[in-house]
Amino acid sequence: MLILGIDPGTAITGYGIIEAVGSRLVMHDYGVIRTPAGRRLEHRLEQVYDGMSQLIDHWKPDEVAIEELFFNK
Repeated sequence: MLILGIDPGTAITGYGIIEAVGSRLVMHDYGVIRTPAGRRLEHRLEQVYDGMSQLIDHWKPDEVAIEELFFNK
């Protein structure tokens, strides 16, 4: 099973691609999508969307896990 993990953010969105093989986890890819601070929010979100779409098209994950956002709780 191939899993895409996402750590969302408008400035930096992190991701990792892991595969569950039996009782082992194998790391295939990881990285970040960075958006320029001076751009409007809608352009930053579009850049994150485009980056995530490329990852999903390339890896075709079976599952996606997204970290819950947390603001000064």
